Amino acid sequence: MRCESSACRPWLFCFAMMPTFDYTSPRWRRLRERVLRKAGYRCQWAKRYGKREQATTAHHIWPAEDFPEYAWCEWNLIALSQASHNAMHDRTTGRLTEIGEQLRRRTIPPTPRGSRDPSE
Repeated sequence: MRCESSACRPWLFCFAMMPTFDYTSPRWRRLRERVLRKAGYRCQWAKRYGKREQATTAHHIWPAEDFPEYAWCEWNLIALSQASHNAMHDRTTGRLTEIGEQLRRRTIPPTPRGSRDPSE
């Protein structure tokens, strides 16, 4: 999947230059809309269980606050309903719930181009 910025290639990215993630920026609104449109505005978590729910949120699978290098990567976003999004986060601690961690563990970041598996 094509990413929007060099932020998806952490080996080329400078963390010192990265501003705090801005969920109100035009760039974020465009990316969010693209993710929702690509999913047909349907919650991908509900779809997994055969349900049809309207998606209203683009959720960072690897949280932007903890993994800023993946914040703008489309592969790191999933369209969710508000209920599914709330199930992914513990709203008192701000951390991922067990369901959110489960999804994060199943979503493997892409390897850098040209890099090889060290076991080869």
